[in-house]
Amino acid sequence: MAIARQRIRLPQGAWRSAAGSLTKGDLWDGDDIARLEREFAAYIGTEDAVTVPSGRAGFRFLFDSLQLEPGAEVICSAFGYPVVPYLIKSLGYKVKFVDCEMQTLGMDPNQLAAAISQDTGAVIGTHLYGVPCQIDRIAASADASGAALIEDCAHCYGAAVGDRKVGSFGVAGCFSFETSKVINTMGGGVVTVYKKELGDRIRDLAGKEPRNGMKWLGKRLATTTFESLVTNPLLFNLGVYQALRLAPKGEDNERFASGYHGDEVSMSGKMGRYTNYQAGLGLKGMRSVGEVVARRKANAERLITNLDDIIKFQKPAGPDVFANYMLVTAIVPNLLALSDRLLKNGIDTKHLYMRDCSRMLDAPSAFPNAERAEKEVLHIPAHPHMSFAQIDAMSATIRRIVETA
Repeated sequence: MAIARQRIRLPQGAWRSAAGSLTKGDLWDGDDIARLEREFAAYIGTEDAVTVPSGRAGFRFLFDSLQLEPGAEVICSAFGYPVVPYLIKSLGYKVKFVDCEMQTLGMDPNQLAAAISQDTGAVIGTHLYGVPCQIDRIAASADASGAALIEDCAHCYGAAVGDRKVGSFGVAGCFSFETSKVINTMGGGVVTVYKKELGDRIRDLAGKEPRNGMKWLGKRLATTTFESLVTNPLLFNLGVYQALRLAPKGEDNERFASGYHGDEVSMSGKMGRYTNYQAGLGLKGMRSVGEVVARRKANAERLITNLDDIIKFQKPAGPDVFANYMLVTAIVPNLLALSDRLLKNGIDTKHLYMRDCSRMLDAPSAFPNAERAEKEVLHIPAHPHMSFAQIDAMSATIRRIVETA
């Protein structure tokens, strides 16, 4: 049986909770928003947390609230989600890139130390695929220069460095609750903040957004239900897997996904107000996510251990780093050929999720690790719904394909 690259699940009781909230009249506003914000801040270890309608809306509210100097320099990793630097640039700030390192795939702290200056207003440290970057060293450089450190934690709920959760090292941390993330509220997210004054400014901006309405709710429920169905093992094998095998191949073709363009910083469909209904789903997710993350981590470590002698994998920077392994990430030089052979053998993989943003934004310098990562990063399925037997069988198939390539 073929294995999908990921398994998306409709949040527990999503349709029933929507109907109940409509009946009670607390679908849009209610106590669950404040409760989720309190519990989230307490879990991460920050003074406050603010719910936002989307990850990019959270970044926008945050930068509007930081009160940086107009045209200030913002440093990002050259390898990352292109929407972030596109958005920063669209807000009138100067984007400066620093290369990634190949172990964590996060920003290289040595290169950040050389690049940061008194002109730097903010540094964005991105934790990719559930593996924290070297955030403690990045934080030290930001503190020394007086720059605001922002953590992009979209993939990393629950990950930690030592006894500190990611999202607690800087002035703010941005988390995503999209359908593929560790906590799924069918969109939205949370911005954690070190000081409540900053949280209040973000909350004020978020509170001025209009409600999205019933059409938005219906679309979110329908879309997430569809995603959960097509990644269900039975339906995936009956139809989706066959479509993937027939889909056109190409260097810049990520099956069933588009490339990234500057117009993607549009806020269309990304604004509005985070709902009390979603907050209720988030609270349920927080209370059940521990077991899911533990299983995700166990599957990832088993897969990596099975193949570590023949494949290089993204790994944490040290033994005191806890990764949630939202995705298991291999670094392979023959990505396109390998992914095609894996798909023919029933293993669906993902690539081109993150990109060499410096190349896409026409940065003046080349960043060799970011360029390499874009060409070699391949995500292998190890989601928590897979059994150890499936992990071992898949590992044996991958080993056979790699060794005979």
